[in-house]
Amino acid sequence: MDAIAKSIVVIADDLTGANDTGVQFARHGLQTWVVLEGADFQTSSGAAVAVIDTNSRAIPAEEAYKRVQKAAKQAFDAGFYHCYKKIDSTLRGNVGVELKAILDLGVHDFAFVMPAFPKNGRTTIGGNHLLHGLPLTATEIAKDPKCPVSETVLPELLRQQSGCMVGHIGVDDLCRGEEAIQKSIRKCLAEGCRIISCDAWLDEQFQMAAQAALGVSDRILWSGSAGLAECLPQLLVLNGEPKISKPILVVAGSVSAVTHRQIKLLLDSGFELIEVQAADCFSEHENFLRPYIRAVLAIMAQGKNVVLASGYQSEAVEQTKKVGAKLGMSSVQISEAVAQILGLIGAAILRQQEVASVILTGGDTAAAVCKELGVVGIRVLEELAPAIPLGEMKTAEGKTLRVITKAGAFGSPDVLLKIAKRLRKR
Repeated sequence: MDAIAKSIVVIADDLTGANDTGVQFARHGLQTWVVLEGADFQTSSGAAVAVIDTNSRAIPAEEAYKRVQKAAKQAFDAGFYHCYKKIDSTLRGNVGVELKAILDLGVHDFAFVMPAFPKNGRTTIGGNHLLHGLPLTATEIAKDPKCPVSETVLPELLRQQSGCMVGHIGVDDLCRGEEAIQKSIRKCLAEGCRIISCDAWLDEQFQMAAQAALGVSDRILWSGSAGLAECLPQLLVLNGEPKISKPILVVAGSVSAVTHRQIKLLLDSGFELIEVQAADCFSEHENFLRPYIRAVLAIMAQGKNVVLASGYQSEAVEQTKKVGAKLGMSSVQISEAVAQILGLIGAAILRQQEVASVILTGGDTAAAVCKELGVVGIRVLEELAPAIPLGEMKTAEGKTLRVITKAGAFGSPDVLLKIAKRLRKR
């Protein structure tokens, strides 16, 4: 089984739970194999989704920890990247213990837990986990002969069983939307929480909450019942087929401190920087531009995202000013020349390289790239962030490109990073 095919491992504490979660992936065309407790994990070889039944719901906590951790380690060693910890929708069993068993392997940044399943009357509101509107302790679940549940408050149950700090995303955050959820997740993590649980009383809230969590990290231990599992195949782009990701090109001509901070976050997230020494290119453009074009194309051929910038390093800015002054250029002429240089390089790259999108920051730079490509207009599609539009433009050669334009000294420090993440998910 190759690495592309290994989409996700599901670890369930009983067989029926393993099957009802596995079907959420199988219905998306993913080859799914359920491995019974004690069976050889290799029997799932060739499957995109391996569902492991540890049969650990009603056994002592110490043994449940060992079984689950062993199963998770086997899956990670086999090359599975994503992991879903299936838990009972009425919280029976060693829920917190089994989450900790996987977290202790150090693969994930945190566990995100949504056990609700509204279609079957399981909801979480204000941290209280309800069965058909009643607290679990007021239902027959409290008297379950093998796994009675004595705690209705979800984050408290997780804290008691795992010994970890637990944060919770409640009603207010869900009502305010994705940005509020993401802010609360970051706050929980800053406070040291390893597990974050979340309310849900409507089916659409799974998608919204999971999308917000993915904006914080892609190293998440997902956990819930069939409800959360239902939205993950599309959200995580689990299709069992090779996922060819087109890179993103950022062309940044602005020297503002705002743009500098935005670029730094992109570089911290894995973007590669190619800094154009504009002072060297004020004359004989063609000879000096080719190495930059080749460098960017070589990086993007590996599927990596690139920031093409002039003025990111303060010393480069000063050098450009000095050389321009010696040539008798005014500050306006220097700025226009730098924009033209970036326009020439950016256009040459975009003619040769397929990209997911191009992000142009700085008005002169954006105009220069468009001019060199022979673009005569941009069709505005949507707003990705306040006053930052996504558009579509056609080059003189007939190539259609997705383009995002942003004023230089504009936007929050992480706005470009957020936009890049949205583009990658698409």
